[in-house]
Amino acid sequence: MNRSRQPIFWFGVAVLLLGVGWAFIWAPRKHFRHEGPKPYEVAIYEVYSDLLRTDLTDRAWFERLIDPIPEGVLIRIETGQDHGPSLIGDIKPQEQFDKERSSAAEDFVRRNKNPFLLQKKFNLPKYDLITTAEEEAVLNNEGRDQEGCREFMRNHPNYRRWVELSAVGFNEDQTVAYLYIAEWSVSPQLCKQEASGHGGLRILSKRSGKWQIVEGSAFADWVT
Repeated sequence: MNRSRQPIFWFGVAVLLLGVGWAFIWAPRKHFRHEGPKPYEVAIYEVYSDLLRTDLTDRAWFERLIDPIPEGVLIRIETGQDHGPSLIGDIKPQEQFDKERSSAAEDFVRRNKNPFLLQKKFNLPKYDLITTAEEEAVLNNEGRDQEGCREFMRNHPNYRRWVELSAVGFNEDQTVAYLYIAEWSVSPQLCKQEASGHGGLRILSKRSGKWQIVEGSAFADWVT
């Protein structure tokens, strides 16, 4: 090789090695780095969607076979009212000393002082929004001969569950979330007997871009 060209050659090799080193060392860090807080109106639907898909995807296959959960879900359009102050006392004592969970719990209380209307921004395979009046027609058996309940069944024939959701409380970097969920069963016998359901607070943490229920955090549930 011509000696006059050697500096140019080795300079090119150095640039190439630096480029390869950046690709293998720095680029992956960007992939694993926490993406940071999102606008609240975006973040809440990620939490809702991951929570409502949990029972459908995370349970063992034999559990899904024995106790199948319908894919479709009806969601009350109005968030739960006054869940924060009434339920925050159910938080386990150790949660109060966890900075991240404590800040998420405080945000949960603040966000639930006033209800708001949900929108069709859920990432779910099958769902629909129902009004509070529709839900009350079932739970309160409104109308002669429970006609409100019968109308509900006619309007939503292919659904077997509906849920109520609270506003979501986040910690500062949106890695921990608090919310309340009530889930009701819909069956052909719904209009002939009392509705059955359960609900309570849930704590979720974000792992690898997905919201997952914190083990042991489903506490103080009510069942009817």
